[in-house]
Amino acid sequence: MNASRCQLGWGPLLPALVVPTVGALFYFFIFPDGLVGRSAYTLTKLFILCYPLLLLWRAGADGVLKRRSGIEWPSWKRVWITGLLSGLLIASAGFILMWTPIGVLVREAAPRVLIRAEGLGFRENFLLFAMFVSVVHSGLEEFYWRWFVYGQLRGKLRRWGAHLLAAGAFGGHHLVVTLQFFPVSLALILTSCVVVGGVIWSVMYERQGTLVGCWLSHLLVDVMLMVIGYQLLM
Repeated sequence: MNASRCQLGWGPLLPALVVPTVGALFYFFIFPDGLVGRSAYTLTKLFILCYPLLLLWRAGADGVLKRRSGIEWPSWKRVWITGLLSGLLIASAGFILMWTPIGVLVREAAPRVLIRAEGLGFRENFLLFAMFVSVVHSGLEEFYWRWFVYGQLRGKLRRWGAHLLAAGAFGGHHLVVTLQFFPVSLALILTSCVVVGGVIWSVMYERQGTLVGCWLSHLLVDVMLMVIGYQLLM
């Protein structure tokens, strides 16, 4: 996968790597309840959407839905099947983990999850929140972390350096979230799983030339997480 045609320097790229994690610190640690926390959450998501758009109009939409011409990409059927199967496999692994001691630790965190969900206003509208996270937010994250962040890093680093740095930054705000609910050791394990997922999806994006496959895979994984979250909250 070629890097985006319009390349940012490290200065403009640095906020893209750190703002999601800093935002999570605000809405989970510093102001976990009330209007300030909700505003920090909203502003962070708006940044994730709008910052890449500053580049999109110059770089074009190649790799978002349509693919760059002149390259022999995998068929669209293969893209869809790969996305579906990878998402189902990862989601199945998540459900299986819930039958292990890790699942016991996750269920023990239910009261803390409930407090945070009520503080941020998610519990009252959980179905809408779950639909937003699974469909819209997963696509937004793929657009941001794979098309934008990985696409920019690919022009600056070796292939696996770009994969790992993009996935590590992707895992940063997930670490902030998991530390709210779980012991440090478990939070690190879960975040490592997120980083592995980030690498899988950026490799899919690189090889398929589109976000469609990794978006579908990510969507199915988020559905699994929302099912588990529902069980914890309800």
